Amino acid sequence: MLLAHSGDHGITYYFRVKSNQQANIIVVLRARDYFFNYAVDEYFFFGIFYGMILVFCLYNLLMFIAVRERHYLYYILYLMAIGMYEMSADGIAFQYVWPHAVEWNQRAVGFTLYLASTFALLFTASLLNLKKRHPKLLRVLTGIFIFRTLFLLVSVFFVKEWFTFRFAEIIPFVAVFSTTLFCLLKGYQPARLLVVAYSFLFFGIIVKISLYFDVDWMPFGGMTHYTLGFCFIMQMMFLSFAIRDKIKLLRVQKEQAQQKTIEQLQLNEKLKDSLNEELEDRVRRKTKQLLLKSELIQQQNFHLEEANHRLAEQAGEIAGMNALLARDNLLLKQNVVKVTEARILSKEVDFKEFSAQYPDDINCLKFLADLKWSGHYACRRCGHAHYSSGRSPLSRRCTKCGYDESAIAFTLLQNTRIPVTKAFYMIFLVYSSKGSISSHKLSEILDIRQSTCWAYNTKIKKAMREKRKTAIHKEDEGWNSILIEKELYPEIS
Repeated sequence: MLLAHSGDHGITYYFRVKSNQQANIIVVLRARDYFFNYAVDEYFFFGIFYGMILVFCLYNLLMFIAVRERHYLYYILYLMAIGMYEMSADGIAFQYVWPHAVEWNQRAVGFTLYLASTFALLFTASLLNLKKRHPKLLRVLTGIFIFRTLFLLVSVFFVKEWFTFRFAEIIPFVAVFSTTLFCLLKGYQPARLLVVAYSFLFFGIIVKISLYFDVDWMPFGGMTHYTLGFCFIMQMMFLSFAIRDKIKLLRVQKEQAQQKTIEQLQLNEKLKDSLNEELEDRVRRKTKQLLLKSELIQQQNFHLEEANHRLAEQAGEIAGMNALLARDNLLLKQNVVKVTEARILSKEVDFKEFSAQYPDDINCLKFLADLKWSGHYACRRCGHAHYSSGRSPLSRRCTKCGYDESAIAFTLLQNTRIPVTKAFYMIFLVYSSKGSISSHKLSEILDIRQSTCWAYNTKIKKAMREKRKTAIHKEDEGWNSILIEKELYPEIS
């Protein structure tokens, strides 16, 4: 609302403005002709500014279509966000783009500024190749982007007063400027123009902050209010130069790589010619040698044919002899196995010879399983005759009730804590000595503690006494006759 009051010395004007957010209003009284010329000049410069943004966008869009580099796309989106921010801040957007969207016009500055900072982060990370060169810096920029996004969401949906807090955008731009400066100090040359571009941006931001806090600092007079727009133009120019500089650097690197490739190909060609000459010389010498040897080989072949004929006759005789030897070897192996088993069952043998018959725990468990379930299998719980493999080696699980019985269950080796091979040999020694061997002797032979040997010796002697009480001794029985508890497996004699 505008009110005017006439006095003796002039006219007093009163303004009252109502706004839901902070608004910067510049009130200047000018003559009609001066105001008309000023408005025309202002809109002329606005046209140049937005026209430059449009030209930069179209140029970089063509470059993106040509080379398919993502930083071109991020740069286009950044320029569009800057253009929309300036249009929202200057009122051009509300005047021409969304004249009826009052609520959106109040929020457009915040959203467009958020998009500008976001695409600045993406553009810088892509142009400086932070994913490969500095992954830790990329994680920092990602964290800042997440923080800014959460801040925007909270200010929109929960704490609406925060939405007008524009200083939150300084954090992403400071991070971008610090990143480019760090890369430049690390020797990455394309970052130097980025530093210059973001320096212009920071100068414009400083001037904008000074005007926001009503600091009496007008380095360019009335044009100071347009400093940020001018800095945006300078930033766009230097960002374009930075992209061109990187392309130039990539072209130089490509030319260097091509030159190295050409030099390597020339070197390979020389090596190939040298190798070909050497190979040709070797082939000539080898051919002469082969020609000399071919005559000798022909003579040898004649003698070999005669020898082969004689060998064929001898081969028939040898085949008959081999058949006889194979049969004799089979019988001999069977006799050796029987003799070894007989020695173990009836005579005293050392641990080395005993281990040859039972070399490891698996062989011992197989011997126990064959002894326990010789004839047929019957489940101890339900008497079912079919089984499958259990959890432990060579154990059997009933297919009906699921009862799992290990190979050492209900034998002298049940709950044993010593190696099965040594337990076998201890049973053999006690049985073959008829219980006369001492636990000290067993400890010395088996390298096991005397107390453990005494406990197992007592258990074995008890099994031998029960064997003598409940069964008739047979001549061919040996130490294995006491391994199984007979009341649980009466079919084993």
